[in-house]
Amino acid sequence: MKIDRLWKKPGDAGNKQSMKESMERSSFPDRQQMTTALLRFVFFLGGMVNEQQWHFEQQMEGCHPEDVRVLFLWMEPRGPLMVKEIAQELKGVSLSTLTRILDRLEQHGYIRRMLNPQDRRSFQVIPTERGQQAVETFLQHWRTVVQSVLGVLTPTEQLVLIELLNKVQQNWPS
Repeated sequence: MKIDRLWKKPGDAGNKQSMKESMERSSFPDRQQMTTALLRFVFFLGGMVNEQQWHFEQQMEGCHPEDVRVLFLWMEPRGPLMVKEIAQELKGVSLSTLTRILDRLEQHGYIRRMLNPQDRRSFQVIPTERGQQAVETFLQHWRTVVQSVLGVLTPTEQLVLIELLNKVQQNWPS
């Protein structure tokens, strides 16, 4: 799936404007065009992520889509998490729903619950080898996609892209 360029720059193939005309009129997109272009990209990216996540969920036998969110908490290396920490990270998932999710993941061998050595009234959760492998498989696919995307950019463009994405993420409206 490709995103069509919303505006033409001077010198683009198929651009019938003369160089003089393009110099007289700004070829820089206006605010509405920029908004539309960004929305197209956001929807494109969201669709790609949803499609890949759907395929991933289909491979996780016996699990539901919301179960995957728990495993994704270990996308970056981290140790055991307490159940209340998982609930805080998942935002909006009730403790009863989280208990059912953890039951399914444990039943299918993706996580292991163990008593918290510091507080024996609570449990810690950690992915099993199977759970870690499932997350790693998903991430490896996305690493390949990202490397392919970055491969068409110069090193300077890569740095600018990462810097801009970080800026957008930090200032995303809540």
